[in-house]
Amino acid sequence: MKNGNDIDTDLTRRFDMEELRREMDREARLKNARNNSSGHRSNSNVRKTTRVSQNNKNIRKTKKTTKFKRRMKAYIIFLSVLSILFLAYVMNTLYQYEDSFTDNYMSKVMIDITKVAKKGKISKICDTNSIKINKLDNSGKTCDSAIQQVFNTSEITYKLNNKTKNTNNPVYDIYANSKKIMEVTLKVKVKKHRLGLFTYPIWEVDNYKLATDRGIEFFDICVPSNYTVEVNGNKLGEEYISKKTANEDYDKFSKYLKLPSMVNYELDNFLDVPKIEIKDNKGNKVDTYIKDNKIEIANSYVTASNYAEAKKHIKGDIDILKLAENWSLFLTDDLTEGTSHGFSLLRPYLIKGSNLYDMAYAWATSIDITFVSKHTLKNPTFTNEELTDFVIYNDRAFSCSVNLEKNMKIANGNDKVDIMHDKLYFVYYDDTDDGEDNPSWKLIDMKSIVEKD
Repeated sequence: MKNGNDIDTDLTRRFDMEELRREMDREARLKNARNNSSGHRSNSNVRKTTRVSQNNKNIRKTKKTTKFKRRMKAYIIFLSVLSILFLAYVMNTLYQYEDSFTDNYMSKVMIDITKVAKKGKISKICDTNSIKINKLDNSGKTCDSAIQQVFNTSEITYKLNNKTKNTNNPVYDIYANSKKIMEVTLKVKVKKHRLGLFTYPIWEVDNYKLATDRGIEFFDICVPSNYTVEVNGNKLGEEYISKKTANEDYDKFSKYLKLPSMVNYELDNFLDVPKIEIKDNKGNKVDTYIKDNKIEIANSYVTASNYAEAKKHIKGDIDILKLAENWSLFLTDDLTEGTSHGFSLLRPYLIKGSNLYDMAYAWATSIDITFVSKHTLKNPTFTNEELTDFVIYNDRAFSCSVNLEKNMKIANGNDKVDIMHDKLYFVYYDDTDDGEDNPSWKLIDMKSIVEKD
């Protein structure tokens, strides 16, 4: 049996062994801890190194990608600019080709001309020094202001002069309403060759010219010779008369009456429309109308719608309708009264030696009158009779329209209507040589009236 000292010794030794084991365990843990710490730092460094390497690779890859994108973007921009330039070139070519047609180019020229004219500066492009001014012009205007007014108050148009259509210098005429006021001559500036397809000229204006041979404002005035014309208060003299012509109707009476001729006054070189007054042979102002720079009087004679009204302005009396009926019957050999197939009834209304007298006499004495187709006159023979449109040239001369229908039945039993629609001319004239003045109304001419559609 162990004693107390042995027990203490054993306990002490066991305690020391325990301490030693714990110390060894602590050292082992510390060693493991140191080893673990070293491994962790090693792994961290490895990961860090790997991450840096990967970042470097990514940076290099990003740099390569960025450089490619930059190059692609620059290439796309270059192609875009090149496309725009090419498109602009093509469009410019098409515009120039379109302008190579003179009408298209001229429309742009007209815009420029209109701007200049409406500013009152036409002298900047046209020579105005050669324009004459009539001594009767009192407008106080200049050529610039006169053209300015024309452009502001007129419809301006232009048209290619066909005589210059296929030349290298086409001429365009510019009109204010229907009056020619300017000429524009074009010329080829250069010929272009583009895109291997187009060859066309580039046009430019060669010169501008005012069409003012008769001035900016001019007129022709046609009136009877016994009328007077006043311009801005001045009576026109012989120097303004360009020609004298016979009125078509007046000419029919010229052998039997002295009627006025028609005179044409030329008014040239006015800068503005002058004040024009026309007076008849009694000094009364007459109405006028203007068409294409021509001034004419509405009427130089009295008119009437029927014979009753016309009788107030003429001498004597005449049964026009009875004369017209006899003439119609005479032509179909139905004028049984009198001699020479009825010519004796017409003779008092005709002037011996006149064309109408000679024609009627030839018909009455020729064999042709006996070959008129067989027919009979119906009852009533004449219908729809009317006298209209009286024109009284003076108290000894007039004309009127005669309308009547002659109803017949021809040999085959069919009805036939012979229509007379003529203008008859009468003169109050003495064709006798008995030494006395005993005039009567004579039929001197007649013409068929053709209705206009």
